This record gives sequence, structure tokens and C-alpha cells, in this order.
Amino acid sequence: MPKTIRPILAVSLAVLGLSGTASASADSGTAPQVSAKALSGTPAAPPASPAGIPSMDPRPDTPTAELAAVKAAYESGDYALAVKLLRAEAERGDARAQCGLGIMYAHGRGVARDDQKAVEWLMKSAAQGNSKAENNLGTLYYSGQGVARSYEEAFRWFSEASRGEGDDWDRAVALTNLGNMYLEGHGTRKDYDRAAAALSAAADKGNPYAANRLGYLYERGLGVPKDPKLSAAWYRKAADQGYTTAECNIGTMYENGQGVMLDYGEALKYFTHAALKGSAYAQNKLARLYEHGLGTPRDLVLAYAWYGRAARRGQESAAESVKRLQLVLSASQLDEAAAKLSPEAEAQP
Repeated sequence: MPKTIRPILAVSLAVLGLSGTASASADSGTAPQVSAKALSGTPAAPPASPAGIPSMDPRPDTPTAELAAVKAAYESGDYALAVKLLRAEAERGDARAQCGLGIMYAHGRGVARDDQKAVEWLMKSAAQGNSKAENNLGTLYYSGQGVARSYEEAFRWFSEASRGEGDDWDRAVALTNLGNMYLEGHGTRKDYDRAAAALSAAADKGNPYAANRLGYLYERGLGVPKDPKLSAAWYRKAADQGYTTAECNIGTMYENGQGVMLDYGEALKYFTHAALKGSAYAQNKLARLYEHGLGTPRDLVLAYAWYGRAARRGQESAAESVKRLQLVLSASQLDEAAAKLSPEAEAQP
């Protein structure tokens, strides 16, 4: 069984956000984490990102001319100019700019990091009902960044964000956060029924992290009837949005015939997607399929290469498999595999 993971709490750390845009590879690096039981087949390491939550991003949904200039400055990498433009709009009272400026201070982009100023600007934005700012304040209270750590205050701000002004994505983020808080009993009593309701609402709005967590609840029968088919359906929905952890989960369900017909070809597809994004768990699984010719022609060289990539990322069983295959591969095969394990090859699909 894989080790227990600490899935990242889904939080909105967007400066101004992209409406309905999921970025499964983005990670601001400051999202708080919560512990949870491992899914059967969940990667041993934490996912690299919160399930499609936008990273720190100043691009507004429907920008004014001034905020369009922020977008251009940020995308060109001129963060100092982006901060200057954000500050001008923030001081005029634009809630989106206030939120964006707060996040720039929280991350130290274009300006020296200052947690107190981050909180100050986020509070001003939240006072106008900006859901992104409310989510960000919940995050800061959850992690104790710039404020005294308080799960109760985090829960309150996430609740406000779920009801506040904003697009469906903002509310989906807030509902995902609330679902996790209910699952963990942080800031409120543990309540699987309410967790399932919040995550279901967020998943219906397109949040892949919530969809993956909902798959977990159906797999375990927490707050919902235990249902392997629905579990697989939600894992697949999250995986098809590019969420790496869900790709590993649905890949494992296809590998084991759990909730779906056993299908090594589908397992190979999803493990490949996750492996190419650096998931050691998926790399180890993919290597096993190549080694035994499951869903693909047997290829010990590729198996060795994928075991090697997984071993480099700390998969102990993969390291053992590398040693085992070294005994059966020829010198030329080991050379071929070594080429596939080079840093240059690792950077290629």
C-alpha cells in the first residue's frame, strides 16, 4: 500500500484570477496542507499542486483598461510594473486590484514580501465582498501567515467566500476549502455529510480537486453511500481535467478492475499522463505495466527506465526493481535505458 499522503488544501491564491480556468500544474507554494487517509492507489508523495486552483495570476476575468495593463506587465515578467499599476487601482478602491496587491505582497513578487501589508490589502478587498480575497484570507488564517493561526477564522472566511460575490470558480474554491475543513474537523466539527455536500457542489462547478476528493468519499463511503462506480467516475472526471493525483487514482482502478472493467490500456494511458508530469507513483506503476506487458508490448528497457525515474524520486520498491532488472538486461540494453534516464531525456515526454 502506498504511504499516507497530505493532499494540498485547495485555495485561491490568484491575484485576479482566470474565470473557469484550471491549472493543474500550478502551485503557489504557500497553500496549507491537511492530512487524510491514502486512497487505494494514491501516490505516496503529495500532489504538486492544488487541483486546478489558479496560481498567483494577475489576469482579470473582464479587465478594465488599467487592469489589462496589469495583465500585460505580469505576463511579460515585469512584476514591479504590475505592482505599480495594481497599487494605483487599489488606492482608487478597485477590489480586484486590492486583492492582487495583497497577493503580490504575500508572495514578494515585484515588491518585498510583507505579510502585514498582504493582510491589510486583502481585508480591504474582502470588505467589498471579493471572494478571492476572502479565500486568500482564509488561507492566511489557516497557515498563520501575517495573522495568528486560527482554523475558526479560516473556516469563517471560506464560508464568506462561498456566499460572496464572484464567479462560479471562486465559489468552487471556497466550497472545496469548506469540504476539506469538514473532513478534517478544522475550525468546525468533523462532518462527512457536509464535506460531501460541499465537495459535490464544488465538483459540479468544475473543480478537479473537489472531484478527486469526492471520488475518495465514494470509495470509502464517507458522507455518501459506498459506490466504486461513482468513485471511478469522479476520479475520471478530475483526471480528464489533468489533475495528476486523480490520474493515478483512476489508473489504479482500471489496473485493479475496481468500479470499472479491468483495462490495462486505460491504466497505461492515465499512468503515462501522470508519469510524464513527475509522479513517482505513476512512474513505478507504468514501469510494472511495461515489465509484464500489460496493456502494451513487453519492454524491459522502458520498464527499467521508468523504474529508474521513480527510484530517483524516492520510490523504494522501484529501486528494488532497478536492481532486479540489472541482472537480466544486457549491457547494450542498460546503455539504452541509461540514455532514457539522462536529464535531457527526463525533460522530454
